[in-house]
Amino acid sequence: MIEIEEKHYIGQGKLQKCYIHPDNDNLCLKIKINEQYENPRVNREVKYYKKIQKKHISAPFFAKYYGEVNTNLGVAHIYDLIKDETTNNVSLTMDDYLKMGNSPFSDELFISKLEKLKKLMIKHKIIVRDLMGKNICCKVLKNKSVELIIIDGVGHRDFIPLVEWIHFFTNRKINKIFYKNKLNSMDDHRDWLALYVAKQI
Repeated sequence: MIEIEEKHYIGQGKLQKCYIHPDNDNLCLKIKINEQYENPRVNREVKYYKKIQKKHISAPFFAKYYGEVNTNLGVAHIYDLIKDETTNNVSLTMDDYLKMGNSPFSDELFISKLEKLKKLMIKHKIIVRDLMGKNICCKVLKNKSVELIIIDGVGHRDFIPLVEWIHFFTNRKINKIFYKNKLNSMDDHRDWLALYVAKQI
């Protein structure tokens, strides 16, 4: 059993808390906030991660999944911990940068990186239902640019998964997600994300 301490805590969403793996600081442990509650969304996401791992994508744009492990805080799911190449610190999210008054990265850069991300999602037929700034890490590269890595919100609830088989449906689905989540304008996404967060409180 892995022993997690408070010093390993990174942050949390609505359903899970995130910790640095005590034995490997390149890995992240996600643990349900309420271990007794069987949340279908978490289970669905893990199932989808297991499916897309089989694609063996050479240039991943999402955190890899490595299975589960028992900890003193409950069962944890293991993922890549995204860290900046320049500092080896845990990467900030796109939302973190969008909230900065003096962000080192421009809105135009994020728009271009999101376009690249969209093309990769369509090419590999990867659906990210909750695609938003707080679920995208910005890995700062040695050349001081950024690479967008999805860390949460993958999957879909389509009963018949045509989006996983047919390019037309994949393209339409992903473009709808970008439009719905206002990812074609960073100002619009800031406003949308603030409203989204307010609804969760």
